[in-house]
Parts: sequence; structure tokens; C-alpha cells
Amino acid sequence: MQGSLQQVPLPEVLQFISMGKSSGTLRLKRDRNEISLTISNGRIINSSALERRRRIGDLLVNRGLLKRSELSRLLAVQRTVEADKRLGQILVERDIVTEDTIRETLRLQLEEEIWNLFAWKDGEFFFENAPPEKLGDEIVTIEIEPLILEGTRRNDEWQKIIALLPNDRLVPRVCAVDDDFERTLKLRPDEWQVLSQVNGTFTVRAIVNRSNMGRFEVHRILSQFLKSGLLVLDENAETGRSTSAEDALSGLDNQDELTELRAEKAVVRSEKGVGGLLSNLMGGGGRARDKAESRGELNFVSPIGALAHLCAEFLRATRDLKEFTPAKGDETLVDRIWFDLVQVYTKADLLRVRNNKIDCTLLETYLKACDFGEIVDECFEDAFEGLMHLLRALYQVAGRRVGERIAGKIVREQLADVGTRMKIQHRSEVSTIERVQVALKLT
Repeated sequence: MQGSLQQVPLPEVLQFISMGKSSGTLRLKRDRNEISLTISNGRIINSSALERRRRIGDLLVNRGLLKRSELSRLLAVQRTVEADKRLGQILVERDIVTEDTIRETLRLQLEEEIWNLFAWKDGEFFFENAPPEKLGDEIVTIEIEPLILEGTRRNDEWQKIIALLPNDRLVPRVCAVDDDFERTLKLRPDEWQVLSQVNGTFTVRAIVNRSNMGRFEVHRILSQFLKSGLLVLDENAETGRSTSAEDALSGLDNQDELTELRAEKAVVRSEKGVGGLLSNLMGGGGRARDKAESRGELNFVSPIGALAHLCAEFLRATRDLKEFTPAKGDETLVDRIWFDLVQVYTKADLLRVRNNKIDCTLLETYLKACDFGEIVDECFEDAFEGLMHLLRALYQVAGRRVGERIAGKIVREQLADVGTRMKIQHRSEVSTIERVQVALKLT
């Protein structure tokens, strides 16, 4: 069975499969997006979205059930000594989370993703029958009929929501309130949870990620606040941003998250060049500029500063190559990539990137004030992983501009140089160089 979603909407396709208690794989394609749903006897049991390498780990991190540093450590284990196991299996075997917790987390996430698919007005579907015993593991169990009912209700309401919130790059802020604000405002706990994230800086996407309530619910609550006059959209803060999408963010492990960000298809060429703009990328980065540097040592407050330094030096070396091709938008390339990343790594928002300059001072001052203790672990981990993704994105840009072989040679030289000279004051146990090598697939 195959056809057009414009002629046969997804709810009708799913209803037909459910009524016939069919088994097989339903593939949905729209532009460059594709997802496969595994269905057994009319029930959804798996999805290609749930098979992505980091997916379950990221979901558990977002729900506060797993630390990001622990996720990185377990992914390293999975890549090496337990490559034949899924991440979920490793988590259960080590008593980090229960199997029921994993199933429930995946079920809730998959329901959200399928409901989002209901909004597709075009695209194609392909259903291929297969016996249940050949469909693989039953990761989740989702009854289709209730899913369709809830999805239809949400889709109707979603049309009203997007009239007020047309994209997730918008920045809401609280309006001036009356003196009797506390007495007259009656909010439910979930509404307070969303309102507490509105600070005039966070985009709608950042609020969704911080609230851990699901995209639809957060948008619904924000739209209600807008209609009531409690919030307005800050048009000056709305970026409407044209970013460096595929050039900077494609191919990353977290691609399923990052490709949802509002990035354009490529960085196009320009006469402006990147001579001065990349040279001013150095600065900040949490590096202690003292006498030790003149002796050849590189002193950093934490691994965050070391990663910022690597980003800067990598770009500096790339810029100096005669093969490097300047492109329009390079003057804000790092800013725009980081803007997208910080919507995912929301607790890294104290790390500042402005005018292509990475500045860790504010973040590391905060971390030092808390003695890099457990209370700020999540801030450190989000900043470290966010910078790691930034470096990988820049590495991909360089690979497209000067070739993968040359980009790899540059970063290997930078790692060898920094690895022999760097001194880290806090969190020195974090294997920065090794993790960069693994992230960039240099080992």
C-alpha cells in the first residue's frame, strides 16, 4: 500500500492499518524528512526515531533521570567494550533506570512525534506487510485508535496556536502587571512551570526544552498567556534567523534534534571573506593569560575553556589556508550555530558567543563560585557537550570548504599541540582530547 498524504491523510492511513490489524513497516517521506513506524497486529511497536544512537539517552537527560556526563561515559562504553548492546540495555543492566521507565519515556516521546506527523499536509507513505515475528523487538506498545483521537484534537487546536506562535524562534516576555497581580493571577502548576522560564531571552524552543512538558503543551500554555495579555512577543529579539543548517549541523549524532532547528540549507559564497572575523574568535574562552603561557603552557579554568580554545585555533588555522572559501554569513557563523545549539543544551546559556567570539568567563565564574560542585554539574555538562557539538559543526563546515582530509590534519595538529601544553584547574579528570577524537571520529 502506498500513496500521497495529500490525498490520504496519515490518520486515515493508520486507521486502515489498525482496523485490519495489519503488521509491517509504514514509511513516511516528506522532502528530506523520513520516518518509519513498525506496526504489529495494528499496534505501533517501534520507530526509526527511537533507534537513533543518542535518542533514549537524550530523552532521559531531558527528564532529569540521567546526567549528561553519565550518558557520555556510557556511550563510550557502547562504542567500545559493549558495541553489541543497545544503550537502553546497558542502562538497565547497570541499574541506572528500569526497563519500565525506558519504555514509558520512549512511548511518550513517540506519541509526540506521531502527533507532529499529523500536521503533514503533503508527502508520501509506503506500507509493506511483514509477519510479526520478523519485525524485531517490541520497543513500545501504542494503540492507534486513541492516538488518532488525541492527534485529531491536537491538530485542530494547533492551527489556532500557530496563528499566535508561527515559529519557535520567537522570544516571549512578560507584560507590565497591576499591583494586585499576585492576588488576581490564578495559574495551575504546569502554567507556573512554563511562565517561570519566560525571561525575555529564551526562545519558545528553549522554553519547551527546559519545561520537559512536550512541545504541544508548552505552545498551548504560551498561546493562552498571549491571548490573555500576560505575555507579548518581543519582535526586536525575534531573530527570524537564517542559519548555517546543513553546512554546520548535518551529520551530528544529535541530528534528529538539531535538524528541527531553523537553519537554512547552506552558507553561500560572499566577497566579504573571513580574515578579520575569525581572527577575533580568540578571546575569552576561560583561558588564564598569565606567565605560564609565555613558557608554553596553556592554562584553562576548566575543560570548557580548552574546548573554546580548540574551536578558535581550528578556525584560525583553517582560515589561513589558501584553499579556504569564504562565504556569506561567516561573520556570525559561530553565533548562529551556538544560538541553535543552546536551544538544546539549555543549561549552557551562560556561555556567551558574540561576534564570533567565545567567552566562557561568566559561566566559569559561576561554576567557580559553586566550587564546580554537584549543584552545577548540569551547567558544566551542557556547556561541555554544547561546545563539543559546536566544534563538530565547525569541523564539518571546514570539511566542505577545504576537504575532509585537510580538516582532519588541522584538528589532529591542534589536538597534539594543546594536549601537550594544557593545564586545567578544575575538572581535569575530564578527558577533553580523547573525547574530541571520538566525537570527530579521528580514532
